[in-house]
Amino acid sequence: MAVAPEGSGTATGGHGDLGPHTRAKLRATLTGSIFAMSVLAYLGDHETTLTKAVLTVVGTGLVIFFGEAYAGLFSMALASVRALPAAEVRHELSACSMAAAPGVLAGAFLLIADVLGTTVPTAIDVALWLGVLTLVAVSVIEARGSHRSPLFRVGSVAASVVLGVGIIVLKAQLH
Repeated sequence: MAVAPEGSGTATGGHGDLGPHTRAKLRATLTGSIFAMSVLAYLGDHETTLTKAVLTVVGTGLVIFFGEAYAGLFSMALASVRALPAAEVRHELSACSMAAAPGVLAGAFLLIADVLGTTVPTAIDVALWLGVLTLVAVSVIEARGSHRSPLFRVGSVAASVVLGVGIIVLKAQLH
């Protein structure tokens, strides 16, 4: 999740109205959302308890965070001849934390849905559609901060819709 330097011309550096740190957080949110949705799709195809579903989706979010943080810090450390300053480590961990957010929020949603009397399979289906909305929202935010053509920006958002709905269709085909 290492953030590219300003003006590097990459997706995380120097483009649009969004700074590299914000882009890194949005990227982590997209990654976390895709993984959370994949886990929910898998769980929705199996008889599962609320506890297992919540622990699995939250646990996956945390694993993704640790993986993103390790990869980002490891690559930053290898690219530097000096020890990483604490501010850079905090910056990287802050960006990577968004990879865990979708899984944690999905777990919280499953708990709330249970309190409201919703069955686990129905809650998983609703959580999957909330995941699609998350993908779309993050894609719209990124597209608005882009200097790409309007057609490219609309295409990026459409790709997120197709990806999210594709995960739901795959789950339906497996079930």
